[in-house]
Order: sequence, then C-alpha cells, then structure tokens
Amino acid sequence: MKLSTEIKMSQEQRLEVALARLEERVEAMQEDMKEMRDSVKDLKATANRWRGAFWLMMGLGGTIGVVSNITAGWMK
Repeated sequence: MKLSTEIKMSQEQRLEVALARLEERVEAMQEDMKEMRDSVKDLKATANRWRGAFWLMMGLGGTIGVVSNITAGWMK
C-alpha cells in the first residue's frame, strides 16, 4: 500500500507541474495576444491616416495627366 500511495503522490505532483506549465503558457499567450492587438490597432490607424493621402495623390495625378494631355494637344 505504501508503494501505491507514493506512486499516486508522484502522479499528483506531475499533474500539478503540468498544470503550472499550462498556466504559464496561457499567460504568455495572453500577453502575446495583447501585443498583437496593439500592433493591429497601430496598423489600422496608420492605414486610416494614409487613406486620405492616397486619394489626394490620385486626384493630383489625374489633374497633372489632364493638363499635360491638353498641353501636348496644343503643341501639335
């Protein structure tokens, strides 16, 4: 009986160690997820900031294209 009790305690200790490892992994994953959320928020903010600049450049490029086309037509 003593041997089975020692084996059982050993199994319980192994279970406790395994649970502690899992808890550490979960905490580390939660921290990683928080960092990823912050990074995604930063990327979204950057994309939203540059969205207006994109349309400004498209308009400016179109305007320059039209003006150069008209100028080239007059030069012929």
